[in-house]
Amino acid sequence: MIKKLPLFVSVFLITVIGLLTLPTAAHAVTIHYSAAASLKDTLTELAQNYQKTHHNTDIELDFAGSGQIKQKVLSGAPIDGVLTASKTDMQALTKTDKATHSQILLKNDLVVIQNKQAPQLKGTLKQQLTAANKIALGEPKLVPAGNYAMESLASLNLQLKDKFVYANDVRQVLAFVASGNAEIGFVYRTDAKISDKVRISAKVPAKTHSPIRYYVGVSATDKAKQQATQQFNHYLTGKPAQKIFKQAGFKMAN
Repeated sequence: MIKKLPLFVSVFLITVIGLLTLPTAAHAVTIHYSAAASLKDTLTELAQNYQKTHHNTDIELDFAGSGQIKQKVLSGAPIDGVLTASKTDMQALTKTDKATHSQILLKNDLVVIQNKQAPQLKGTLKQQLTAANKIALGEPKLVPAGNYAMESLASLNLQLKDKFVYANDVRQVLAFVASGNAEIGFVYRTDAKISDKVRISAKVPAKTHSPIRYYVGVSATDKAKQQATQQFNHYLTGKPAQKIFKQAGFKMAN
């Protein structure tokens, strides 16, 4: 046994050294990703799917109005990836070098919703808006859907400011209408689709407002997080993600 011990020790040392020299797995990276509130359900599902096959990437999500996301990034908040529902908000980030690798991802439509329990408003979009007592919409300076709504109202020559109930994002508009705190509200078609308490009472003609487009970008400064965010954004353009986006009612931009 004493003669065999040096051989055993040698084999043990060789094994340990061999293990130490093997390539190590990539370090886990956590990215903080901020996205437009209208993407909450869909992006949460996609992030979960992505992490199942990308074990070294953890994705922390938060959702808000695109204007709020822009303000947080500009103020230096630790955000690595952004997905806005507004070209203007993304441009504000790219022009100041606060976001890179920006590209268009999705399209959406603006609609007016009403609580299903309320008597259905009839007539044209203009007639419904004129007849309504309380109209919910996102704060125009912070919520793209609210800004698109204001553009449409201007196009229709309607001055209804005294009827407005402002919300922090489109999901809050949805909640206002679903709870009866507003008679009708402006949301994206995809938002209306997730609630069984509201119905679409009118479509907002696309010609009355700017095109509704969603943009992804990378705002991370750390190289590892930049790479991880770029990879996730690339995943969002692929067929598996496109299928889920389309099921939710979004349209792919390309």
